[in-house]
Formats: sequence, C-alpha cells, structure tokens
Amino acid sequence: MNGVARFGALSLAAACCLGLTGCASEPPWNVLLVTFDTTRADHLAPYGHPDARTPTIDRLAAEGFLFERAQTAVPITCPSHSTIMTGTYPLYHGVRDNSHYVLPEELTTLAEILGRAGYSTGAAVGAFPLLARYGLDQGFDTYDDRVARPYEDFRGRRIVGARKLFFDERPAGRVNDAILPWLRLHVDKPFFAWLHYFDPHQPLQPPPPYDQIFAGDPYLGEIAYADESFGRVIAELEAAGIAERTVIVFTADHGEGRGEHDEATHALLNYETTLRVPLIIKIPERRGGERISQRVGTVDIAPTILDLLGLEAPAEVQGRSLTGLLSGDDDKAQDGLYYAETLAPRLMHGWGELRTIYQGPHKYIHGPRPELYDVAADPGEQRNLITEQPRQATMLEGRLAGLISALEGDTSAAVRETDPETIERLAALGYLSSRGERPPFGPEALTTEGQPPQDHVGDITLMSQVKGLLHQMRYREAKDAARRLLECEPTSPFHLGLLAWALAGLGQNEEAMDLLDGVAEPVAYMSHVYHMVGLEAFRDGDRERGMSLVHRMNEIHETAEGFYLLAAMHEVLGDSRAQLEALKQSLAVDATFVPARLNVAILMARDGRIEDAEREMRRAIEDGPLYPLTHFNYARLLGELGRDEDALGHLRRTVELDPRHWEAELARIALLLDLDRDADAAAIDQRLWRDCPDPTVLRRAASLLEGR
Repeated sequence: MNGVARFGALSLAAACCLGLTGCASEPPWNVLLVTFDTTRADHLAPYGHPDARTPTIDRLAAEGFLFERAQTAVPITCPSHSTIMTGTYPLYHGVRDNSHYVLPEELTTLAEILGRAGYSTGAAVGAFPLLARYGLDQGFDTYDDRVARPYEDFRGRRIVGARKLFFDERPAGRVNDAILPWLRLHVDKPFFAWLHYFDPHQPLQPPPPYDQIFAGDPYLGEIAYADESFGRVIAELEAAGIAERTVIVFTADHGEGRGEHDEATHALLNYETTLRVPLIIKIPERRGGERISQRVGTVDIAPTILDLLGLEAPAEVQGRSLTGLLSGDDDKAQDGLYYAETLAPRLMHGWGELRTIYQGPHKYIHGPRPELYDVAADPGEQRNLITEQPRQATMLEGRLAGLISALEGDTSAAVRETDPETIERLAALGYLSSRGERPPFGPEALTTEGQPPQDHVGDITLMSQVKGLLHQMRYREAKDAARRLLECEPTSPFHLGLLAWALAGLGQNEEAMDLLDGVAEPVAYMSHVYHMVGLEAFRDGDRERGMSLVHRMNEIHETAEGFYLLAAMHEVLGDSRAQLEALKQSLAVDATFVPARLNVAILMARDGRIEDAEREMRRAIEDGPLYPLTHFNYARLLGELGRDEDALGHLRRTVELDPRHWEAELARIALLLDLDRDADAAAIDQRLWRDCPDPTVLRRAASLLEGR
C-alpha cells in the first residue's frame, strides 16, 4: 500500500450483515456518481449558504450522509477526477494538470472494476478537460464527450470566437440529453453512471430563469441550474422504480476562489476556497440526514463505493472506505492525514509549486513561501501561523515529505507529448505561457524554488477579468483591464490579442489591426483573435484588409474555423465558387466540423443535387447530433421532398435543442396546417405567445393561422 494505511474492504457477507448492500437474492445496487465542476461546499444550501437554491442537493442531504469537511486532492478538473475514479493521489496516478497528461492504462478505474463485476457503465461529461483522450473513459461502455460548440446563435447568425475565451463545454441539460437515453436502456440491470456538470465554471451564464433570479450572483445561478438538471436524472430513476436501489454520490472536483486570497478562479493556490468540496452519499435502505464532521477526501470515494457494493478495492488504492463512518464503527472525531497539491503555477507559468498536508485542525502549505493555518479556528485562512508555531510547521513539513514518499508511484506513463492543437487551445485560454515548465521534472520532492504564486495570482485574476468582460461584450472595461494586463507582461501575444479583441468590439478596428500588424511573428494560438478582428473589419466595410488578416493566420495555422470564416466572407461577396472551395478546405482540416459540412449540403441543395445534399446533412447530424441548425435545414430539405412526418421530427428536435429557434416553430406551424393538424399548430402558437419576445415572430404566426 505504498506505506499508506487504509481501511480494508468489507467482504460481501459482512457488508450484507451491515445492511450496506443488497443481499444475494436481490439485484445489486446501481451507482450514480454526479460531479459538479468548480463548486464550493459553502455555496450550497445544506452547507449553510442562505441564498443558494439547491432543492435536489438539499433532499439528498436530508436522505443521505453529508460530509462537512471533504477535501479534493488538487484544484484542477482532470487530475481531480482522476483521483475520484482511481482512489489514488496525483503523486501515484500521475495526472497533474489539464495538459501534458493522460491517465495511464495501467491504473484500474472504478468503471473498470464495476464493468468486470457485471455492471453496465456509462458517462457523460460537460467540458474539454475530460475528453476521452485524457484517459478517464477507461472502463466505460459508453463515454459521451461530445462537447457542443455554439457555432451560430438561434437566429442563424454566425458566432466566431466567442467560446475561444474559455474551455469548450455543454450545459447540464445537454449532459442529461446524452446520458438519459443510456439510462433508460439499462434500468433492468445493474449500472454505474457518471454525470459531470461543468456549469459553475467560468464563464458564468446561467439560463433563464436563473439568470434573473441570481442576477447579482450568476455563480449561484449556475449551481442552481445544475441542481435542477441533477434533479431530473433522479426523477428518471424514480419513474423507473430503481431510485431506492441506487447508491447516489454527489461531489465536486474543486471549488472556486471568487476573489478570496486574490484568486478569482482556481488552480494556482491551495486555500480552502478551492480545496474544500461537497460530498454527500445516499445509500439504499439506510436512513440518512446525518452530518459527519471528520475530514475525508475525494480519494476516498472509489474505495467507499466498492465497499458498499461488497467489492474488493485494488491494492494500489490510497483512499479509505468511509463505510465505518457511515455505520458509526469508526471514530468520527479523529482526522487522518490528507494530501493536496497544485503544480499548475510551475507548469503553466514557471513559478513555484504548492503541496499541502492536513492533520487535525492544522493545514501546512509548502512552497516558496510556506504557510500554516488552524483551519478549525480560522476557516478563512487569514492568520498565517508559520512564525508563531515554527515547531508545528517543521513537524508537518517532515510528515509531508514522508507522505509524498509513501504516496509516490511511477508516473512516467501519465506524461504525454501534447499535440499542437491542444497546446494552442490551452495557450489561447491563458492556461499556458512560454515560461511554464514542461514535464517530466525529476523525482518527487519538497521544494521552495520559484516565485510564490501568491504574489502573482492577481495577474491571473486580472486576465480572468478581461476574459469575462470580453465574453459579456463589455468592451470598454475590457480594454482598460487589458492595458493594465499588458503592464505586467508587455510582449505577451495573448495579452496583445485580448486588447485587440476589446478594440475590435469597440469598433476601433484600425487600432486593433495596427496592434496585430505590429506582432512580428504571430503564433498559432492567436488565430481566434485574427479571425475576430478580421471579421469585424469585414463587417465594417474594410473587406480586403479583413480577409487578409484571416488569410495571414491561415498561412501560419490552418484551422477549420478559419476557412469557414473565409467561406462566409465569400458568401457575402457573392462568390459561391470560392465559398465552396473554402468550405472544402475547412473539412480537409477537420472532417467533423459540422457548420462547414452543413453549408456544403445547402449549396448542393441549391444546385439541385438533392441526394448529395441529404447525404451530407445526414453525415453532419452523425458528427454533431446536438447542432440544431443541421436538424432545421434537413427538415426544410425533407419538406421540399414531401417527407412531412420526417420533417416534423427534425423540426421538433431543433426546438428541443434550442427552444428559442423561432423559425423552426414557425415552420412547424406551417407544416402542421398543411397536414390539417390545426390543434397542434394552435398549441405551438400558444407557446410562442407565452415565451417569444419577438413581435415579428408573433405576427407571422398569427398570419399563418389566420390564412387558415
């Protein structure tokens, strides 16, 4: 066990006696694991937040076991989930950041163990850091990581670059769309399902009505929306009659700084704002509502689930089963040792790294500037005790060194050569800089080398502020903040790109283009900025220079988006031949880029090549089933072919994917009237009057019905 003590797994017979699993004559329990991204425990109602709106989590806490002090092992999405799924620390599984690492195949995941035990295994994740390429799909029969990209808004207007500020993600409702059909197919046999909701992560943009309810705090709105989506999954289990034999585990990968300790987001510091997470476990046939104050960790989740099911945990597991705490057999007042780390400051920016140990009420953070806190008396970590209690600090430093030695494994298999596209993506998001240190970097050891990340986190917070302002189209404020950002690093291409973005948003395209022209050697990850500035210039009438910016970046770094943008420009210029050629180039770069394939299909349909157009649209739906405009345009094609019922199905799917696609609703009304289904058409009209704010759409709907 690498020198780390853990609780032995209960045998199946012993577990039955404790009432912790179904007996042999009953079906095995199912397992539902739900992880919220970037969710602080203290921002949920059961953990005491007065303004939180989390009825699903509230009910889960009332029926289950709530752990008041649960710690993540690392405040970063992919390594944290790797710990959850393997029951091992990053020191052992080797995934230390959202880049350069893949969970090694040699490790055994929770899904692999349950799959071998006869469970069906399915997962749906919400964002880029958990794509299957990073190894967390191991053991899952189904792993849905089709993260949707909103290429256009609901009116069909192209959106270029809006998501380039943040990770690709899909909202919780789309995660449900991915997992619920799978769940419905597996209700008659034991299953393990994992749902990951990314919503509380930046950017904070909760959907209605949470955008209004939490207008003053959209972070709470995102959590409320994710909670609602979680509730729909539980409702499905209840409708299928299997909720009462399903173990439900709810947690988060990490928290969020929210400005405390000068950290707006997460990953760079090791304070409780980002390390403390919620953990609630609901067990069939067990009366819950109990709160457990002993410190636990997300490293304990996998062994606990296995113990509840009467399955043996692998020998390498470093967490412990919490079933003793749940049954009252363990001392609930005695805390064990827990470890946490963030190497991100070193990996991303070349600063110092932070490693943390918890023991009793104390927390020691080792790094270029060590810190010691009594988190029981000082939960906000406002009083650094490093000079007041030097013996305590020295003792914990020694124990931390010993713990690292005990937890360390051979992590070389986790290090991967990162492909240029991923490096570009991470750098464009500001997650990597040229000063960052690339792995591997030698054996595990405590070090005080590098600059204290606490001294620089304000710069990253400022960058996050600029990105947030750009996303909200608050360009004047973004420009001022970007200029302050450039004072920190005047030659940073990324920071120059953010300023150019803000200038373009203000209509100051000449200044934005001059700024980009001044970059002697543009790097690949500036492509989205060139595209956006070029598009704004094109829209403002400077078409030649706008296209030249896009061409220049395509010469440096070909992207499907870049050629797609050129195709859109050629369309405006009326050059259909050049438009088609650019679309073909887009698909040559990325054959799964749905907008390009859809536009090729539309051009084919206009040329009378109906069979070819239908083939391309079917391929587009296969590559991007959650892209509403493909369904809408395919419905139009089917309508022209007289296949009305098929057309109605795709129009209905369009509205399911985008409830504000009013053109699809108008098309449904017209088609239903043609089919003499007046009552169905009237029902859609009533929905428009209830939900649609556009008077033009309402007048068109009324005209269709009056013409009847």
